[in-house]
Amino acid sequence: MKDFMSKDLQTLTRGEEEVMQILWQLGEASVAQIIEHIQEPKPKYTTVATFIKILENKGFVAHRAEGRGFCYYAVVKREEYASGVAKSLLDSYFGGSLSQMVSFFGKKEDISVAEMDEILEIVEQIKGK
Repeated sequence: MKDFMSKDLQTLTRGEEEVMQILWQLGEASVAQIIEHIQEPKPKYTTVATFIKILENKGFVAHRAEGRGFCYYAVVKREEYASGVAKSLLDSYFGGSLSQMVSFFGKKEDISVAEMDEILEIVEQIKGK
């Protein structure tokens, strides 16, 4: 898979990201198989094919011939994209401060004691490295 973090972050539209989530889950799929995994109301075949073409142009997806059609697969790992999106969110809204982001979500979201304990455990594991 392509090293996504070596280039500038390219954001995906909601539709593009939905297609990527399906490809990450399935590994590879035809346009028809992707449509099968999309929630109702299902988009038209041409809409999904357009998303795939855009994703190929952005470098997120590649294809191989399969019979009379194509099988598409992700060339950017989910974790690489998620890392880029998280960094962009952190930089854009929290001045690059992870503590400000955690504080924001701690105040705005209903975080359970179990989740807070889990966050503290992760921090302790990181400190122990």
